[in-house]
Amino acid sequence: MTIDAFVDNGHTPGREFSEQFLLSPEFTVETLKPILSGSSRLKKAELAAEIANALDKGKVTPETILLEYVKQRKTWLSLKQGTHVLTPNLKPAAFLLKEFGEDGWYGPIQEANQPHKKWYIRTHKIDDSGKRPDKRDIRWSVIAEVGKDYVALFWNGFSLSSTISERIEAIQFPFWHHIPGFIDELANHCQADWKFPNLHKLVLHDMWDKYLNKSIDGIAYKWKHLRIRAEASGLAINARSAGVPEIDVRGLQALSEKLAESVLQKLGLVGDSGKMSDAEDAIVLTLIKEWGTKSYEFQLDRELTAIEMETETDELKKVKMKCLIKAHCYFGEKSNTTQDSLQHIKCYGSSTSVLEFLLKELELQG
Repeated sequence: MTIDAFVDNGHTPGREFSEQFLLSPEFTVETLKPILSGSSRLKKAELAAEIANALDKGKVTPETILLEYVKQRKTWLSLKQGTHVLTPNLKPAAFLLKEFGEDGWYGPIQEANQPHKKWYIRTHKIDDSGKRPDKRDIRWSVIAEVGKDYVALFWNGFSLSSTISERIEAIQFPFWHHIPGFIDELANHCQADWKFPNLHKLVLHDMWDKYLNKSIDGIAYKWKHLRIRAEASGLAINARSAGVPEIDVRGLQALSEKLAESVLQKLGLVGDSGKMSDAEDAIVLTLIKEWGTKSYEFQLDRELTAIEMETETDELKKVKMKCLIKAHCYFGEKSNTTQDSLQHIKCYGSSTSVLEFLLKELELQG
């Protein structure tokens, strides 16, 4: 089974380690290409070898590689807002390019044109040797972006093999057990007062009221309900919508339509399209906002402006809409040991753009 993380099979520190790290799932081809000029046509293995050679000979600096590494997209995001006093110098991040290193925080990493934004890397060793005779350590890395009034942690999840009843099954690595502690560690280093924003209120009330079927300055917005996981009064709901307007929409919208139709039929109001629409809206609102929502997935699109219609890709011109954010929000309102205990977000597309959108909605400086 391929693990979406860096697996160290006992690589020799130095150039060999660098090449294997660059070749691992920790780097994409798109991340590697800007590091080395004239490398646009090289395959990933060739890129990794060339960059490792350049690093070894001092032709490429560790900072150049690390900046691309910390800025590449990740799957998961957890955001806190607040201020910090210190920007501490922790373990040199350059070590991570040439050796496995020890668990802990590395950095800061900084970009010249963004002096108020700094990145740190938290590594965590996972021993996956089991009964294997060979050495096999996994280095899981979490990226922290520290701004003036926020901290954002980014990471990728992965699965590990586990033997259950003589069967080998893939189990998700429980990152929710580690992220809260990592944030606390960094807060201590930075003397920070960081707190979770009220993500439930931000998404299901503030953003919903602002964008749902609204037009702002003549620009139309479209909000799509994609998935809801909720539990209240002993009833659990796990519904998914196809989210495609051209076909029959399943999940949430189908459920709300059926419930509304049933209620109106009982009241003798079948055929009243206005009341049907109002009833559907009320049911969706209750299911999503008020039924003990554990997580919620949505997409917000914006109508293209006249200028964008001239400059955007043919694909976007055809649909005339641009996706602003698509995310699955876990509200962290369960005090248990599952994924629902941590407030975090699964990002679709660019995790950086998801963060930037949320910072803007929270009116944080970034």
